Amino acid sequence: MSSIAVLRSRHQRKRIRFSQVEPYLFILPFVALMAAFNLYVYFSGIRLAFTDAQGINPGEWIGLANFAELIADKQDFWPAIGRTFLYTFGCLITQIPAALVLAVILNSKIFGRLRGALRASFYVPVLMNTVVAALLFRMMFLRDTGMVNWFLGVLGLPDKTNWLYEPKLSLLLMIIVSFWQWTGYHMVYLLASLQSINPTIYEVANLDGASPFRTLWQITIPLMRPALTFVSVMSAIGGLMQFEYSFMLFPNAGFGPGMKAMTGIPYIYYHAFRSNFRFGYATAAGWILFLIILAVSLLQIRVIGLGRAEDEV
Repeated sequence: MSSIAVLRSRHQRKRIRFSQVEPYLFILPFVALMAAFNLYVYFSGIRLAFTDAQGINPGEWIGLANFAELIADKQDFWPAIGRTFLYTFGCLITQIPAALVLAVILNSKIFGRLRGALRASFYVPVLMNTVVAALLFRMMFLRDTGMVNWFLGVLGLPDKTNWLYEPKLSLLLMIIVSFWQWTGYHMVYLLASLQSINPTIYEVANLDGASPFRTLWQITIPLMRPALTFVSVMSAIGGLMQFEYSFMLFPNAGFGPGMKAMTGIPYIYYHAFRSNFRFGYATAAGWILFLIILAVSLLQIRVIGLGRAEDEV
């Protein structure tokens, strides 16, 4: 081999090596910024959870005292976690089935040219700020001037329900607002998954005499499993991290009547900024909630079955 050929082969190897590194050079600024700001916050949060920091006082190391206090708090912390799960479960069993039904209907040819307008109309609430949505529904649920009681009066039903001051209705109101705002978000993902399914599969099912329900249950839903996993996990994470509805839906930012709308994140906020500024205690609660969210997400992925061998076929 001539010297020119040797030099050319070395140059090609260098170019190959640089092409392998080049993508990482483009993302290096983002990774550096994330490491400089996010990682510092994470490690500071871990340290803070083991201290008795309060207000501007950095506090002293107290070990697992904050976590022990949280685990023993059966009056406030665990009821807040229970309400968090109830709210999240309510969102899952209402939003995901409704989004799936809407996606199936809008993927068909029932509405013809109106499908585009209907898809946009269902997605519009997603574009609204969550705080604005909470304030809008607060006005709708007012006892004397709200639209809900007015509409009930038109139907001849009891129209003096004090929705915002009934402890038993707190979580229900939050689920209603979340359903209105986020069902369209899940619908878009499920609709995109539906449109990626090969139509010939349905043609074969029709030739075999499969009913619409059997086609949905045995063909559509299994093929949509990755999308269903995504929207289920995202809905659960959003429910477990819910804050705006608890804070803004009810008057005076009081987390509902008797604080019955206080879920996990509002509990952390309350003890960090409205109850003696216990930053160490609130940070420990945040890490417990993080572990709960992680466990729920992994459980959902495991149950729905994303990542099985047939998904890769």
